Amino acid sequence: MASQEKGRRVSRLLEMVTLFQSGSGWTARSLAERFGVSETRVFNDVRALRDAGVPVRRSRAGYRIAPSFFLSSVRLTPQEALALLFPVEVFTGAMASAEVQHSARTKLLSCLPPTVRRWAEELSQRSDVALPAAGLNREVFAAVSAAVAEHRRIAIIYSGRTTETLRRLEVDPYAVVFRKHAWYLVGFSVTHKEVRKFRVSRIGAVETTPLRFSAPKDFSLERYFDAVWYVFGGKPQEVGIRLGPRAARLVRERKPHPGQTIQGFSDGSAFYRARVANLEELAWWLVQFGDQVTVAYPPALRDLVLELARGVLRAHGVPAAHGPQPYAKASQVPADMIAEPGGEVPPAGQS
Repeated sequence: MASQEKGRRVSRLLEMVTLFQSGSGWTARSLAERFGVSETRVFNDVRALRDAGVPVRRSRAGYRIAPSFFLSSVRLTPQEALALLFPVEVFTGAMASAEVQHSARTKLLSCLPPTVRRWAEELSQRSDVALPAAGLNREVFAAVSAAVAEHRRIAIIYSGRTTETLRRLEVDPYAVVFRKHAWYLVGFSVTHKEVRKFRVSRIGAVETTPLRFSAPKDFSLERYFDAVWYVFGGKPQEVGIRLGPRAARLVRERKPHPGQTIQGFSDGSAFYRARVANLEELAWWLVQFGDQVTVAYPPALRDLVLELARGVLRAHGVPAAHGPQPYAKASQVPADMIAEPGGEVPPAGQS
């Protein structure tokens, strides 16, 4: 009963806002008659709206809300609406739709109260987003996005990550996602008979077919990327990494990987554990920390990091020293690598 009463009150408060906005002279008595409640209940509802920041004013004519509290109706073209809802330029650096975005922003600003408009204009002049350009073909991106929205199968001309050989692939496009520095198409590859990712910048052409599809009801982008470090998938593996103080601080600032644990130590270092689907991606990420990271396990990740480090030495004319042999399994990792310096091994999950 309590939940039903709460629901009725919320509905009543929302309708009261609409009535007050109309300026039709709604008094406590007329409101009580309309909603079938007492005038005391109406007074309490008005107080609740004011407490929530709604500027309800009372006069002899009845209750009203100042028009400046509401945004005026904004008439946006379809292109302007899409530019605001899906601002590709923020991610790509492309400026082909700059005029459309400027037009949409101008319309929105014109509807704001003067004080808010000045604040928004000042903030926009002192804010900037400059991510690396992804090299998108805007026509390709538009065709892929339209196919996602319309649930239409597409045929794409695609070059893979390790080869420039072009292939024609048929794909049921489920979604477009931005990861790290690029846009990716996620969909069911009819050619490969499985869900795959395709970097949009590697799509040379798109042909939209008349065939429609329905994505599986149990498909979830969140689950699909669950163990992915950035983009690429694979069989999830447990990883253990000792982080120096500077690396530990930066890793904590990063968006948490699902299921990760960070065991912190008194000297600022930490031991990081997670399940990661693609070790190559993780290795590339780790080498940026230099001597601030030591891979404990698995051996495959340790090998990848060592090989990248040797490659850097070779590129600079320095003979690559033989690195330490990887541990065969996690149980062989020296205790002092995962323990508090000068102390005991902490229990798993401590942070």
